Amino acid sequence: MGNMKTILDLGYGKEALYDMYKASRMSSRLFYGMVEIEREGRFRVVKCSFDTTGGVIGLVKNNLKVLQTADVVFMSYMYGSPLILLSLLKKLGFYRKRKIVGICHHTLSAGGNGVSKALNKLVYSSFEKILFHSQKNLEESLQAGLLKPSQAEFLFWGDDIPFIDQSFPEKPTGDFFLSTGRENRDFQTLTDAFAQEDACLEIYSNKTNYDNKYDFLETMQGKYDNISISFVEKSTQTTNFLASRTAHCKCVVIPLAQEHIHYCLGLTSVVEAMAMGKPVISSRNPYSPIDIEKEGIGFVANTVEEWKRAIRYMQVHPDECEEMGRRARKLAEQKFNIQACANQLSRLF
Repeated sequence: MGNMKTILDLGYGKEALYDMYKASRMSSRLFYGMVEIEREGRFRVVKCSFDTTGGVIGLVKNNLKVLQTADVVFMSYMYGSPLILLSLLKKLGFYRKRKIVGICHHTLSAGGNGVSKALNKLVYSSFEKILFHSQKNLEESLQAGLLKPSQAEFLFWGDDIPFIDQSFPEKPTGDFFLSTGRENRDFQTLTDAFAQEDACLEIYSNKTNYDNKYDFLETMQGKYDNISISFVEKSTQTTNFLASRTAHCKCVVIPLAQEHIHYCLGLTSVVEAMAMGKPVISSRNPYSPIDIEKEGIGFVANTVEEWKRAIRYMQVHPDECEEMGRRARKLAEQKFNIQACANQLSRLF
């Protein structure tokens, strides 16, 4: 036990998020394997939240927090500014044995001005490994010359299957399609398609999600008998409720705003559906690690007509719809699950 390595798990709101996980027993997917790694007992995991006050004082506090004793610094969402001091010290020959491992959710960028570029390149060079959800984002980052091939690796990530099975032992096929996504969604195309089909759709989202404005959906509430639109607030209770709706739906639908597709947009909805054994219909996303049609777990649709064809197929072929769900679950069990993510990180640590 004395030789147990310490992992410093860094991020914004880490301790609070972990407390929510323990209190509500929500899926562990947001912790990117740290729950599973800590449970195994081979590593000591220390969760540390960054200072959110901003400005120079917050920047200094965050950089000092990163220097606390640890063998590995882990960031499930890469932030460059808190690592400037550690990266500089590593460059000067200090902290040489400390590994830095991070997950990048987009293509790496050098930044705008000369100072920003220099600092970003310094930080990126200090990483032992940078993991990507998307092979396309990984390749674009390599082409930009911001990291070495030995630093980059594709990450297998997915939902917490034991939690899913414990919380939702029965996952009956309902008669409705479900959309629960909030980030950069194309609800206009989705509702235009369902308005012309004899199929029930449930939409759960926020009126405002960061830069996304969905308040136009308010004018559509009650307009179509087959389309139910509900606005929900972000909370663990909401997350658990939406997971329950996913467990009982016929198919998960993921309409993506095409102008915002430059990363794995919609991936959380896909992996949750897979763990639940549900087929999916999604807009085309070349950054997604999961080829929906190649894997036989659903359909890709961009236009209203493509959505209508996919919806109609799911309605007319219920047996094949359920078979797609079974294939989705098998893929989740084999590759895209949180234990696979934990195993991969454990090897790197």
